[in-house]
Amino acid sequence: MIPALIILFLSALFLVWQGTLPPEIGFTLMAISVSAMIWKRLRRIQTLRRIRMETRERKAKWGGIMTVVSGLSSFTGMSCHLFITRNDELIVEDPAGIRIIPLSEIERMGLLFGKTIENLGDQQLVKQLGFRSIPNFSSVRAWVARNPRARKYLLLVVRFLEPLNELEYSEMVVFSDLEGHGNLKSFALRPEVAVKTVVLPKRAKGRGRTLGDITAPVPDRKSLK
Repeated sequence: MIPALIILFLSALFLVWQGTLPPEIGFTLMAISVSAMIWKRLRRIQTLRRIRMETRERKAKWGGIMTVVSGLSSFTGMSCHLFITRNDELIVEDPAGIRIIPLSEIERMGLLFGKTIENLGDQQLVKQLGFRSIPNFSSVRAWVARNPRARKYLLLVVRFLEPLNELEYSEMVVFSDLEGHGNLKSFALRPEVAVKTVVLPKRAKGRGRTLGDITAPVPDRKSLK
């Protein structure tokens, strides 16, 4: 949305400068675009502040807001709050209810971009993520295809040792950081998370420490049998 607003502002400015667009209309469009960008920025700051407050209230070690992609009884695309408690539990909270999942019941976790999951097949993903069996990522790919913006945002894949519960017979849950409120870098830096988490791609351009630098080692295929 921000790039579109910037384009609108620059286009209006250029057309006014050329004399093609009346100044009144041009300045109105520029004012609308600037106001929208400021509003979006303030809303993001408020959301991040709310996440920090809720994390402190729960005395949790980490908190973030993600979008449900697959694996839960919640509607696909629904926003949910995730927390890691001091008891090393992952809390998933949304209008459908609250789920408390001990980290000890999680086999592996993966962080990868929506574009990556489109480019890799299921067997390639299993090999690189270190899963013991081959899950079906077709519903995730379909969701990314319906939401092209998700290609450039991280997905959080959580693989359980056993199905979540009787109502949600799923061994894998996928979330998307579609709105950028997931706070996933802090999530991956948690020691109790890092030992279970693989980041794809493992290398990224640029200097400095990236998520790929903290990826957990992938077990040898023989040890997964």
